[in-house]
Amino acid sequence: MLSTLLWYLPAAGLPTRRRGWWQVADEPNPTAARRELALYFRNLRERGHALDELAGRLGVSEVQASRLDRGVRGMRTDDVRSLAAWYDLGEAECRRLVDLCTESRKRGWWQKVDLGELGSDSYRTLIGMEQAATVIMEFASGVVPGLLQTRAYAEAAARATSVDLTPEHINLAIDIRMRRQEVLKRERPPRLRVVLDEAVLARGLRDSTVFREQLLHLANLGEDSGVTVQVLDFAYGPHPGLGSHFIRIETGGGLPDLVYAEGLRGRFETTDDADIERYRDVWESLRDIALSPRESRALILRYAERLAIDPRRGGEPLKEEQQG
Repeated sequence: MLSTLLWYLPAAGLPTRRRGWWQVADEPNPTAARRELALYFRNLRERGHALDELAGRLGVSEVQASRLDRGVRGMRTDDVRSLAAWYDLGEAECRRLVDLCTESRKRGWWQKVDLGELGSDSYRTLIGMEQAATVIMEFASGVVPGLLQTRAYAEAAARATSVDLTPEHINLAIDIRMRRQEVLKRERPPRLRVVLDEAVLARGLRDSTVFREQLLHLANLGEDSGVTVQVLDFAYGPHPGLGSHFIRIETGGGLPDLVYAEGLRGRFETTDDADIERYRDVWESLRDIALSPRESRALILRYAERLAIDPRRGGEPLKEEQQG
């Protein structure tokens, strides 16, 4: 239930600054900086050193070394200086890496908030990487993506789905998602590409007025906003993303793509090459079989128009003749 609520609630970002690619906002982006630092040193290590050698160099266990190697745990400046000497890096490069390490140890706004029952390390990572994203791709099979939700939709959905959360937790989750949503309002926002299963449109809400407003919000998003919405209509039948919900993020600076997903495994994030390739293939397939943005907008508007005529018709698919 908690994971479902996190998908429902609106969304995050901050105005741009230009000092470094991982400093894309007024506040530091320690998530991106930590991952860049780990990737840099992992590439060097894999040219000739085993994980146990890294552990010995830093005076930590292999488990701790693995976490540092993957960017799960942040490095200390002493670790960076030790590794710079180990790999015989120059003084200028060492200073650059120490600066990056210093940035990685700061706290972004998403790390200062006590998520309590709502959050996880994966969710914090998602928020941090959204701040550094150049492209965000999201497939949703059951709810409107948080980055595109209206606050009223998020609140109505939260009330309908949360049975074990206090009003305070719900309000906190909504506020976090609303702040995430600000990433699309930056001077240079990431491009957002969304594919919705038609089930998202057909399921609706008990409050048809709120849902119609949400549909109109989706329909009124234009290419000039950097947002593209496609709908995978019921006519296609079963498809590769059936029952799933995932986000794939591309960033600059040479960082690998990130996938954040929910399913039978629960909520998780990965940068594993095999996982990224699998989700990339699924995404491309879904985008290819979905309606075009223009056709998708027309379908969304038909759902909205039906609610305007008969509010009781929410929560059911359009008849075949209405889609033609």
